[in-house]
Amino acid sequence: MKKIITVISSLIVLSMLLTGCGASSSQPENKAAQTSKKTINDILAESRANQTTAPLVDDTEYPELDYDAEVDLTKLNSNMVYSTVYSMVNTSSDYIGKTVKAHGTFDVFTDPDTGAMYCACIIADATACCSQGLEFEWKGNHTYPDDYPKVGTPISVGGVFETYKEGNVTYCRLKDAEFAF
Repeated sequence: MKKIITVISSLIVLSMLLTGCGASSSQPENKAAQTSKKTINDILAESRANQTTAPLVDDTEYPELDYDAEVDLTKLNSNMVYSTVYSMVNTSSDYIGKTVKAHGTFDVFTDPDTGAMYCACIIADATACCSQGLEFEWKGNHTYPDDYPKVGTPISVGGVFETYKEGNVTYCRLKDAEFAF
């Protein structure tokens, strides 16, 4: 019974509001206000005409890396790269064991508690506001910082996608990675 009364009350209030919205005003409208009224189609058309979009092709020059990959992120536009890396991080089981190639910028993080060093290829989206990092483990013996580029350097990296655990957290990375800068 309470539901019926609530629904009927809501319908009455709604009909009163709608009736009030359609009523004509006893005061004449300002002539300037009448001429400045725009339809939603007018507003959308103006918005489209004034809109600037970020380029979908990254014009950064990345080093060549001869690496045959099943998931070649270097052939995708920046929106698709960002989406694919996001998918790789969030549905990692779909990518385990696949070879991956990517372009991005070099970054490195050292865990202050353990001293462990983690290298990543940072991949930004089309507007460069958001980024995903793809950790990689460079194949061979290399010393940081001597053998590595400066942070922010454009890089190309290719490796086998895997996950690993540290404590209770699962991470993903490219193992046995080849790396060009």
